[in-house]
Order: sequence, then structure tokens, then C-alpha cells
Amino acid sequence: MGERSGDEVDKFARCSWRTGPFGLPVLTDCRAWFAGPIDTVVDVGDHTAFVIEPTAGKYRGPVSQLGFQRAREFDAGHPA
Repeated sequence: MGERSGDEVDKFARCSWRTGPFGLPVLTDCRAWFAGPIDTVVDVGDHTAFVIEPTAGKYRGPVSQLGFQRAREFDAGHPA
């Protein structure tokens, strides 16, 4: 599902979520999340980076990072 973009499919239609701070979706099964207002917006080539000041969040560990070795077989779907 992560290989399909938001212009192709509603990514939140197949998972459980609730409305969190700032009206953002928070995945109910996610073990850790954070949210906050956008502080800075930076053009980084084919993406835009948003720097936030975290003001809300929750941790229900343990968590593990999704690193390159776990994601290297993903097909991006279409070019950026």
C-alpha cells in the first residue's frame, strides 16, 4: 500500500485512525507519533521538507525504525 500515492488511492481507507492534534490523522495501531505546527518549509529538490516544533505525541514502545533494508524492495509507483 505504501507504494501507491495519494493521487491513486485513499491510504487511510484501509486502516484504523482517529483525528489527532491540528486535525491530523493518527493511526490507532501506531506505537509512537508526534505532531506540531510547521516552523519552516524547505525545498529539497524533488520533495518539500517540513520542520515542525513537536507539541503533542504518544509513545507506547517498543518501536523499530523502518530502515532501507526493510524497504528496499518497494516500488515507488511513479517518479517524483
